[in-house]
Amino acid sequence: MNKIQGDNVLRGCLLILLVFVFHLSSFSSAYAAPCYGTHMPEKKHWTWGVEGNVIVDRNVDNDRGGVSVNKYFLTGSYGILPWFCFDGKIGVGDVRWDRASNSGLSYDTGFAGGYGFRIKGPGSEKWGMKSAAGFQHICVHPEASNQDNVKHETIIDEWQGSVVVSKDIGRFVPYAGARYGSADFIKWENEHDRKRIQSEKYYGAVVGLDIRLNKRLKANLECCFIDGEEIAAGVSCDF
Repeated sequence: MNKIQGDNVLRGCLLILLVFVFHLSSFSSAYAAPCYGTHMPEKKHWTWGVEGNVIVDRNVDNDRGGVSVNKYFLTGSYGILPWFCFDGKIGVGDVRWDRASNSGLSYDTGFAGGYGFRIKGPGSEKWGMKSAAGFQHICVHPEASNQDNVKHETIIDEWQGSVVVSKDIGRFVPYAGARYGSADFIKWENEHDRKRIQSEKYYGAVVGLDIRLNKRLKANLECCFIDGEEIAAGVSCDF
């Protein structure tokens, strides 16, 4: 087997892995990490950046209200192969639960982190077109909230699979695509009665824009809707 054939086999295996993980996520439910667009670091190179990501509103199942989440990260992506990269992030986040039958409940800032990977899809250099498929996971662990002598604790558990297509227009690279995922709201009170409440909807649309500030530095803005409202913005640099 030559190098090209070996690369194609490995690429096919990773695509199967993506489908498998995506299939598993449909059982545990998941949601909305930013899709990153189609820009990927070169092999054995890094892309580092900072990112703010806000879930404006995400309804949870069984009429249990909705959640909003603020997250702020240091991000890093590493090019493992020319068409495959690993994405990671670490930071902080806070959560608000707007209960359907009661007053809202806010959880103070705590640890947040995430990981994922992306696979470069087909494209056209002539037309400046690129595509990418990815899988992302984020967990937010805010501080406990005390209300009416009850200790409320929560974890926001986000999973997402996505496919996006971009078009180069000079310094601007708009992209759009679709995703499937959920933001599970895991809660418990006084360290008992742990429950996982899944998202109300799972399918969403993604639109975003990369702005090249110079050869290595870019800014990004991304919005997600249909399954919930989410906005992400950040700046990153290739190394």
